Amino acid sequence: MQYDYVVLGGGIVGVSTAWQLQQNEPNARILLVEKEKQLAMHQTGHNSGVIHAGVYYAPGSLKAQFCREGVDATKAFCLKHEIPVENCGKLLVATNSVEVKRMEALFERCQDNGIDVEMLSQEQLKEREPNITGLGAIYVSTTSIVNYTKVCMAMSAEFTEMGGEIRFNANVTRLIENTESVEVWVDGGAVETQFLVACCGLMADRVAKQMGLPTDFQIVPFRGEYYRLAEKHNDVVNHLIYPIPDPDLPFLGVHLTRMIDGSVTVGPNAVQG
Repeated sequence: MQYDYVVLGGGIVGVSTAWQLQQNEPNARILLVEKEKQLAMHQTGHNSGVIHAGVYYAPGSLKAQFCREGVDATKAFCLKHEIPVENCGKLLVATNSVEVKRMEALFERCQDNGIDVEMLSQEQLKEREPNITGLGAIYVSTTSIVNYTKVCMAMSAEFTEMGGEIRFNANVTRLIENTESVEVWVDGGAVETQFLVACCGLMADRVAKQMGLPTDFQIVPFRGEYYRLAEKHNDVVNHLIYPIPDPDLPFLGVHLTRMIDGSVTVGPNAVQG
């Protein structure tokens, strides 16, 4: 079978990409290929569900711009599709003098990025969060939580309603690029496409190798494990509680996350997968 586009990967990036392509080119034949039995089976369905405001990104960068614009776009999409969003806000808490200095620099970065933030004193922090101890905090009012699996499913429904096709249980075994097209071999059969878009997450380097592309990198996955608090502790915090980032750590640090289902998780650790 012949397609104009084949998109590899049924996470939220792959689904969103296929959906946007179908909107921009309504007459195009677009196939989304997913190796699992349903969408959002990997990172999309295993995260904290936070709609981040773009606190950490360098001012003027595309990451900062896209994150800020993405907050409004995500909330508007959820409103249209009646997907619950909780605008709980986020507190980045400083617990020592070193973190206070980092907090002040981070506050300036937030302002440079056009993010609605407020600096809280130790007393104001305690008033908002009686169970949290710190010297001060940054309050980010636009940070929210959602179920990204539901977002992904709503996008896929729009994609298929416009004529897009999704193929599940489709493991890509071989990729062959010709002068005019790319052959995508899926479990013994092949489809042909003019354009191939790989949205494969942790498998991105393997897809590049299948295409015969030279790579000077290897993805080394880390799994972050969260612990869900007992239901009786669901009201232990009113906001998302994050530490001030430590530049020596490769992740944001252990935090308390309110989940859209009402539970609270603590984590993550970082385990090499």
